[in-house]
Amino acid sequence: MARILADKTIQSLLGSVLVNADAQLINPNGIELCLGKHVLFHSTGEEAELGEGLFLKVSPGESVVISSLELIDFKAETVRGPLPGKMLMGLITPTTTMMREGISQVATKIDAGFRGNLNWALRNGSLRDLTLQYGEPIFKLTLLELGHDESPETAYGERSGDSYQNTEGIRRSSRRVPADIPKDKVVSSSFGRLDPVKQLREAGYPFAHIGTELTTLQGKFEVVSSDVRLMRDEFQRRTNELSEKIQTETSTLTAKLEEGRKSVVERVEALFDRKLLRIVGTIVGAIPVMYGGVTFLQGTGLAGNAVSFIAMVAGVAVVLVSYAMTRTAG
Repeated sequence: MARILADKTIQSLLGSVLVNADAQLINPNGIELCLGKHVLFHSTGEEAELGEGLFLKVSPGESVVISSLELIDFKAETVRGPLPGKMLMGLITPTTTMMREGISQVATKIDAGFRGNLNWALRNGSLRDLTLQYGEPIFKLTLLELGHDESPETAYGERSGDSYQNTEGIRRSSRRVPADIPKDKVVSSSFGRLDPVKQLREAGYPFAHIGTELTTLQGKFEVVSSDVRLMRDEFQRRTNELSEKIQTETSTLTAKLEEGRKSVVERVEALFDRKLLRIVGTIVGAIPVMYGGVTFLQGTGLAGNAVSFIAMVAGVAVVLVSYAMTRTAG
């Protein structure tokens, strides 16, 4: 029957089966393993490295894959040095310290024959940032000694599919899924059609509070949207009314301007016609008068110069009379 190893036996495994392990972290029936150098952030796919004096920050809700500081060597030839005829397997469990801080970790196991750094995932389920120091104990290893009848015929690492053997740092998942799966070959629930707000309310604190706030905010948004819609409709109505009024007033003003233009043109034409007729009539009438006057003066025996002077004076008089008539008519 498998036997759980006690502290004194675990002590004998340091340096060979448990490389880089700290004797001060040995428990009555196990040993605590520490945060190693390599980290993989699931949310972004980024990888990072830690070292002496460095700290790892895990944000609320974030999941990371970490590596162990220790190297685990459960190969038969290594284990049978301190434990002749035996093999080992291990159980990995969270420390209560991590659970007290709201950190979610899952238990797993180490198969007989495994060799390498452990990779383990944890999730920060608290509301605060989680800070872990390089080399800090974060999970516990419980060792089970396997007798002859309990030891596997084919140890881990001896099969072609044992892809995590000799892990150094972070070894990403070896699981492979086809890139293009036909939809009719996928069986799933209607999770994607669920109301996100309802999911938040049912997820517990603090997500339930967020869901409630979102519901309240949605109600306020609907009220605001309704008010905005009413304002938009009223603005559109007023705009249409103003546009129609401007169009009507523009048409009326255009018609009045056109009527005024026609009236002015008609008055100017009539005035021009009257002035022109008066001037022409005056000049035409003055010509025979002047001719008759000149002839008369010549018959009286006046000299030619005198007659010319009198004719010039009469012509100036005609011009002055025409000018006076034009100003009076205007």
